[in-house]
Amino acid sequence: MFGYVTPDKGEMKVREYECYRAVYCGLCMQLKADYGFVSRMLLNYDLVTVALLADGISGEKGSPCMKRCMANPLRRRCMHAGTQGLRLAAASLVLLSWYKLADDLEDEPFARRFASGALRFLLCRAHKKAAVAQPELDRLLAEQTVCQQTLEQAGCANPDEAAEPTGRMTAAILEKCAVRPEDAHILSRMGLFLGKILYWLDAAEDYDKDKEKGRYNVFLRMGLDRAAAIEQAALQCRLAAGEVARCYNLLRLELNRPILDNIIFLGLPAGIRRAGQPQKHEKHAALV
Repeated sequence: MFGYVTPDKGEMKVREYECYRAVYCGLCMQLKADYGFVSRMLLNYDLVTVALLADGISGEKGSPCMKRCMANPLRRRCMHAGTQGLRLAAASLVLLSWYKLADDLEDEPFARRFASGALRFLLCRAHKKAAVAQPELDRLLAEQTVCQQTLEQAGCANPDEAAEPTGRMTAAILEKCAVRPEDAHILSRMGLFLGKILYWLDAAEDYDKDKEKGRYNVFLRMGLDRAAAIEQAALQCRLAAGEVARCYNLLRLELNRPILDNIIFLGLPAGIRRAGQPQKHEKHAALV
């Protein structure tokens, strides 16, 4: 996941923002509790949405608590804790990061491969624990990572095909949010299209770097210049966003609807409008 699925903070009520921040900080604490201190380096906004969605569907409120944060140890912050949604998000984040690092080892320059290998070594124990917690998800992510590498090595020039592995990964994670059997297919389809949006936005943002370094980028393989690549990415994303919204509207949420409405109907479209622009990947300290 890439940090594109975020709310439009300017349109949030104060209590909604405070709740979102509490889940964000709660995910950081859940990572530490389940997978150790190093795993907190992986903290990502996209997985906050997974926690909100899973707990919103199940209706699990968790146990809000006041704790100190490593980014600001002098102040206590409200944090959500102990929900299945946070546990799912934490395990998913570790697994996604593990296989992203594996992919980096295949096609990044030496310095980046060295850094990825070192971080992967530090995360080895965390990955084993996450794989035990979510074995089916671990197997699917491993399979789709290989599929992604195969597509890239073949020089795939079809944006929908190139985005399929990321879509399937995201579909598998969102499907885990289901409580009612009838929601599983809806969440899987929502995740498929959301994952493709993430892939296209990431490819548009990385266009210049990939061109400079000679790395695979589906829009480069299509023979598009930067402007055409951004236009194509935005078009694909807008089409997929309609299906994400349609699936989301079919879900019955017990909690978190105002925040999730903001993310799906305001934050995600805003991210698509910024296609090709460097994202502001805020650090933990910036939020707390």
